[in-house]
Formats: sequence, C-alpha cells, structure tokens
Amino acid sequence: MMLHTPNWSPYLLQESGITEEMVRGLGDELDNFLLPFHAAIVYAGQEKYIGTFVKGFLSDLQYKSAEPIALRYGESVRGTQRFLTTAKWDTQKMESIYQATLSKAISNPMGMITIDESGEPKKGGKSVGVARQYIGSLGKTDNGQVGVFIGYASSIGYGLIDRQLYIPEKWFGDNYEPLRKECGIPTDLSFQTKPEIASSLLDKVVASGLFDARWVGVDCLYGSNKEFLESIPEHLWYFADVPMDTYIFLEKPEMVIPEYSGKGRRSLKAKPSIHPIQVKQVADDESIPWNKVILGEGAKGPIIAHEKCIRVVRCDNNCPGDAVWLYIRRLEDGTCKYSFSNAPCDTPVFVIREAALMRWPIEQCFLECKNELGLDHCEARSWNSWHRHTLLVFVAHLFLTMLRLEYKKKPLF
Repeated sequence: MMLHTPNWSPYLLQESGITEEMVRGLGDELDNFLLPFHAAIVYAGQEKYIGTFVKGFLSDLQYKSAEPIALRYGESVRGTQRFLTTAKWDTQKMESIYQATLSKAISNPMGMITIDESGEPKKGGKSVGVARQYIGSLGKTDNGQVGVFIGYASSIGYGLIDRQLYIPEKWFGDNYEPLRKECGIPTDLSFQTKPEIASSLLDKVVASGLFDARWVGVDCLYGSNKEFLESIPEHLWYFADVPMDTYIFLEKPEMVIPEYSGKGRRSLKAKPSIHPIQVKQVADDESIPWNKVILGEGAKGPIIAHEKCIRVVRCDNNCPGDAVWLYIRRLEDGTCKYSFSNAPCDTPVFVIREAALMRWPIEQCFLECKNELGLDHCEARSWNSWHRHTLLVFVAHLFLTMLRLEYKKKPLF
C-alpha cells in the first residue's frame, strides 16, 4: 500500500520520539488512526484521499498542496484537488470526530482554550477572503488571507480545535457578488469582525462540552476588545494580552464632579479622583519589584524570567472598570508582555503564571502546522477548500499528538 512508503518527515519522527526501529509500524498505526474518519465519507473510494492528504502532510515533501501530494502517492491530481473543492463528503462530521478524539486525548479541567489568528500572503485577488490586511507571518500589511483559530492546551498536550476564515467587509459589497459566488462563500454568511468570529467559535466549543477548561487565553487584538471579553462565559477566567499603552488605575478612584474654577462653563460630568497610568509605567516603576522565577527546565538549563503581578482597576473610557490582575513578564531581550486576568483576587500568583505559560502552545501549533505540515500550502481558492485543507492538517497534527503521548509521555507544564 502506498501509504506505507517510508518517506516520513525525519524532523517530525524525531520530535515525536520515534526511533528508526519504530518506523516500520507507523503505516499500520496511521491506517488505524484514520479509520474513524472514514465515517465522513459519502462515496466508496473517497477514504483513500483522507490517507493521501494526511500522509502527504506528514511526509518530507517541501510543498504540501494537492498536486505534489497526489504525484507523490500516485493518485489522480484532479481527483485529489476535487476532494478539497467540490467532492461531496461530510466536513462537519469529520470535524466532530476530530474534536472528540482530540478531547479524549488531552482535555483536562485545568486546561486553557486559546484564540489567535494566522495569516498568509497571497498573490492576486481571486482567492477567498484575500485583501490587503495585517499578515502576522510578515509583520506588516500585505495582500493575503487571515483565519481565526481556536485551540486548546493542557498539561497533557495541545491542538487546534476549530477555525474560520476571516472575510473582509469589502467582500460583502455588491461588486464582489460574482467573486463570492465563484469562491463558494455561504450565502447566509454576513460580515463579522475577528473578535466576533472568535466569540462565535468559543461559544461552539463551550456548547460542545468536549474541552474542560479553566482559562481562555487571547492576544492583544482580543484582549483589548471589551465586547469580546464580556462575551466569555462566566465560568471561565481570561488571560488576555494587552498593549503597553493600555490605561489602568492602581486603585479604584472615586468619581467626583470637579470644583468650579470660576472660569468658563461649569463641568457637571464626574471624573476619576486620580489619573490613570499606562501599564508600561508599572514595568518602569522601581517601587514595584520584579520577581525572578524559574519557568521550567530547558535544553540549556533553567528557563528564568522576571515578572510583576499586581491587582489593578481597568480604565474604560476614563472611568474605573473591573478589578483585574495585571501580569507583566520581562523577556530576555528586555521587552515586556502585558496581560490582564479576571481570575479572583485570592488566586495565587503561581496560578496566574501557569496561565501565562499556557498561552504559547497555540503559537507552537501554528509553527508545527505551517513549518512541517503545510497549513499554509493550500492553493485552491474556495471557502470549502480552505476549511477542508485546514481540517486535514488538524487531523495530521492530531496523529503527531497521539504519537507524542504514546512514545514521549512528557508533560508540557
């Protein structure tokens, strides 16, 4: 069988703890792993394409789009491409099988649901959702696609749960109607901001009941969006990155009407009794000491960081908001990362620190899925193909997770 050809990516095998002696049995392991996903197939013979794509993503191919994968494994190029675009199979059922399998493998009550976006540059303007927008992989605005992803991390492992392609607002204009139809964008889809997409994805994950969690972790785009933070279910605590110029109060001010100066119009609007400051001023304040902590053991010894963790009051439109934790971590290059958490006031600092550590696995997911599995190698232009390609990459990543758990058995945090 072609899928047993020993052309696995050497890096992936080494990273998963696989020795040369174990390689011979991996084809059978992959076959058994993929069997439940065949329930999503509509027509006999389609199941081979699931295996072809997943093995292609796990292979040593330099570029992992449909055509090179089909050629590597002797499949029809058109048939392989059609499996992503127009072939009838139950994408939602495969998503459900994937999420249930991931949940069984790594779900833990102390886990974190993580939300982030990932974008890739694209040439031309015919691919679904392409526009000039900020592309994280480039660190600048350029022509490209951006997806909103929701992941999960626990002491057992990590993985991506779901995703949705962001469609810029201009795509919903009348002049884009032919292109929307050509790309197969659902007719009932309306414009959503990235935080609105994130909130919708989070609601779906929580409603599924599959992923136990204490935390929701997000980056600055979502952490500085008040509406998104307020949409998080009450039983979850957030750990949300914020920009360094975010304003806070060091204590809750009183709202008072300023005394009349005797000149001009009398102000009748209450103002805070103290001025807010930016979070970066807390980092610079020598009266608030840095705590030196060991985050874990790395290849070169202990991983040491410096942190500040204090209670502050959020500043919302120059008014006092909720009391939250401000967690600041100084990186090795001297820069700082700032985060808010609505964890209760009696939460030990080490618990907040653990939440900070659980934020990184979604970035690790992106690195592994892009650098090793071809997450960003989809060449098809349609809504369907983008979501199917990402799903099949998720499945390949889950197989790696299962191998890690079987052969390495090493906790993450």
